[in-house]
Amino acid sequence: ERQPSSPLCRHIHLPREWWERRQVLLGLKSDMITRGCQYVVARSQHLDLMKPQLMDHRYEDAQGNFCCERFEFFHFTGVESIRQVFDAIKYFMLNMEITISEALGHTTVREDYDTVDDGTSIWNYRLLSTDSHGITSEVNKVVLTEYFDESEQMGGRPCAVVVTDSVDLDELYPYDPRERVRRDISATTVLTEMRRKKQKRSMSTESEQSGDNDGSSGDGGTRRGDAEADRDDSEEEIVVVMQRAAFMKMHKPDFEISRSAMRSLKEGIASWGEVEVQSIRGAVNA
Repeated sequence: ERQPSSPLCRHIHLPREWWERRQVLLGLKSDMITRGCQYVVARSQHLDLMKPQLMDHRYEDAQGNFCCERFEFFHFTGVESIRQVFDAIKYFMLNMEITISEALGHTTVREDYDTVDDGTSIWNYRLLSTDSHGITSEVNKVVLTEYFDESEQMGGRPCAVVVTDSVDLDELYPYDPRERVRRDISATTVLTEMRRKKQKRSMSTESEQSGDNDGSSGDGGTRRGDAEADRDDSEEEIVVVMQRAAFMKMHKPDFEISRSAMRSLKEGIASWGEVEVQSIRGAVNA
């Protein structure tokens, strides 16, 4: 049984019957969304949300499991809204086995998938991923998502929250530590919207553009350029800030693994999260 190593972790027991499993998932959503959001807000309350942040702590616990705690900020510019980034996250979650396989070269398959509601805000899935050393990892995750037009915790501003946690006990799909490496991932992602002055164009670009104007414009061209500069100074752009807190645990396997294979597993413990951010950036910049 998983020890409560992080405030992000919650004990999840899924029974065998489908209707009972769905009742458990429905009962988890409200509390896990609230607690996850509160945790991230508390972690970032004294930080500048517009500055890059990264905390990465890796260690081996008393049971020989390899753990990683991360807290980080990402910024998405050139986007229209929080929803655009939120939808990109959900798309990644729904297709992550394909993206992970392409990005990391691992053979990753989704063994089971259960969406509880029509809005894909609650779902459970299992992933099996085999790396270049032939080691197969298994993940059994619960994903909960919520979009708020007005979030009380964000002072009435819009906000989106994505919470993931690992299933501790699954009566229908038990873990197989003799054949696979169990990976637990507990994370909360909070999206908020900030505004800043639109970034100015470079002087070289402005010079090239002004050089294309008819030279007979004289002072009129200068006045027009000044007006454009004033408008640029007053324009704002949206920056979607993604705050992500994550706790990852790679359980000590019950079978022999070579040193090189184990080193590769440890070094790649946070790789799925990195692939997620790359996928989101690719989606919003497309």
